[in-house]
Amino acid sequence: PERKVLMVNGDGSFGLNGFDFDTLVRFNMPVVSVVGNDRQWGQIIVGQEKMYGPDRVVATRLADNARYDKVVEALGGHGEFVTEPDQIYPAIERAFASGKPACVNVILDQHPEGVSGGYEFLG
Repeated sequence: PERKVLMVNGDGSFGLNGFDFDTLVRFNMPVVSVVGNDRQWGQIIVGQEKMYGPDRVVATRLADNARYDKVVEALGGHGEFVTEPDQIYPAIERAFASGKPACVNVILDQHPEGVSGGYEFLG
């Protein structure tokens, strides 16, 4: 790409598309992906919790220790692991500076304060 490309996605999305980094590495495309890692299928769990309650969710949890950054490193890209908000911007800067396809794996709270308006019709 002629310009910097920053992609923002969730951990579920990375599970579906993460191996596209193989292509990015082979074609030397320095795309940076920030993965919001809340260790769950967020879009699915919100609806299930609203409809059935928090104790009755099914097949929504992901691994507690998933290191998507390490997957990208194993494919030949650059990885960053972030656990604190003030680390995000410097990690993105390092990712772009690497000149490689990069994954910035950001650990998120599983239960943020915000509310998704998409599920208000459920309850």
